[in-house]
Amino acid sequence: MRKAVLPAAVLLLSWLLTGALPASELLDYEVLAIPPLIGDAERGARLAEQSCIACHGPEGVGVGPIPALAGMPAEAFVRTMHLLRAGKRESATMGQLSAGMSDQQFADLGTYFSSLAPPEEPHGLGDGPLHQVSAAVCQWCHEDIYRQWSDSMHAKSTALRDPIHELMYRQEVGDPRAAGQLHQRSQRYPVCLQCHAPNAALDEITKLDAMPAYEEGVNCIACHQIAGYRGVRREGGGLRLGMAAYETAQVLQGPTGYAFDQVRRAAADDPHRDNPHLDKLDIFGQRVTASLPLQGNPRILRSNDLCLGCHHLRPNPQGVPLCATGDEIADSGSQVTCQSCHMPIAEGFANHSMGGGHDPAMLARAVQLTVDVEPAGTGVVAEVILHNQLPHKMPTGAPFRNVQVQVSALDENGAVLWQNFTGHAQQEAPEAYLFYQLADDEGKPAMPPVATQVGTDSRLQPHERRVIRYEIPVRPAVVRAELLYNLVFEGMKPRIMELTDDAELLQPRRMAFYEARLSPRQ
Repeated sequence: MRKAVLPAAVLLLSWLLTGALPASELLDYEVLAIPPLIGDAERGARLAEQSCIACHGPEGVGVGPIPALAGMPAEAFVRTMHLLRAGKRESATMGQLSAGMSDQQFADLGTYFSSLAPPEEPHGLGDGPLHQVSAAVCQWCHEDIYRQWSDSMHAKSTALRDPIHELMYRQEVGDPRAAGQLHQRSQRYPVCLQCHAPNAALDEITKLDAMPAYEEGVNCIACHQIAGYRGVRREGGGLRLGMAAYETAQVLQGPTGYAFDQVRRAAADDPHRDNPHLDKLDIFGQRVTASLPLQGNPRILRSNDLCLGCHHLRPNPQGVPLCATGDEIADSGSQVTCQSCHMPIAEGFANHSMGGGHDPAMLARAVQLTVDVEPAGTGVVAEVILHNQLPHKMPTGAPFRNVQVQVSALDENGAVLWQNFTGHAQQEAPEAYLFYQLADDEGKPAMPPVATQVGTDSRLQPHERRVIRYEIPVRPAVVRAELLYNLVFEGMKPRIMELTDDAELLQPRRMAFYEARLSPRQ
């Protein structure tokens, strides 16, 4: 989260009201050498449409903590943009935006915004429900966290942004941009939206592009509106999945709150005791009304309950579990929270990338891989040791994810002398294929929506240590083992690639690597 910039904002407000700045601050403003350009309001309006209204609202009226620009004096706007571009006002978002603009564009925008009537009331979020608030509102104060979230699978959870989910959604429901869609088999509101588009599910909307908060999937509010967990299993049978498993509030929930004696303390009075959810001055020197009050709720935000509504259990219509990560964790007996691994603390706050199967760094930590090699006749015996470091199965989650254990014997020049498989492990080396396969009544492989039973489950159990033994008929210099992680089965890849131009999305990810070298005497 970026540091407070209130002292600079107070200086700018002083300049706006009195036309003067303290002598110690004059140099920073004078060295900007702002050219006296005449702005064009029409050009400014077009530029604002492209670059400004997404965050600052239509006609610059402001949204929540994002400041209003309407009615701001042109000279003050231009000067602030120069300060941002020069790095004398701290804002990663506005710093990047201003860096790509010319002096003339600053003048055009300033002329346009100064021509508009300022909002009659301090800009807020209106009276709409909390779950309709876009992540853009949070971005202004939480820039680093917003950037992490934007690259996460939570931000890409809907069928509008994830081609893997889109393939299944279009098969089972239909067009994610259409209103009034029903699950084709059950003729009910699609249960998948309870997790993949939780804010839309609260309004029972299927047109996911109808509102940014719907299209953003699991956005900031989706998690920070959760006030309690009711569990996914109903008393007497039945399930409540996704948002149906939670109690929600119209007040933001956080892992910690603020001391009661800070409630009335203005941030400008004591920046070291700043409550960011109080009224304050923004970087343009204008007062912003706090529109999103926050209360502490560590019982939810610091526990697995925050995640289990969506990641605990998901059966198909026939009751066959498609994913059951929550049950896997419970059976392991682990007391480690999901956040401990998926939201590690870095630079003072929890990382909101929330990495999982799409994150190579998270995959690299999942399994300890080693190889022991002993001579045996004219060849060697290699024991490939897999130790699952996780409190759930590997792989877990979506039932298409799979891992292949590739073992190779190499000579001194790196040439391959032997491999446990050359095409696909499932056919050539089934002991080296970790996957979860669903089946139909006859035991044949079946897609998740229509499966009636579990076929094969060769995944690593929580904390399991597994040894795969190979008798290699040649004497190599090196025995190499690799774990190759796939998001989906091979047969699904061509259809998914029709929905995306991301050539690397479905490429195998090397999640672990180990080489055992034989000495010449061996």
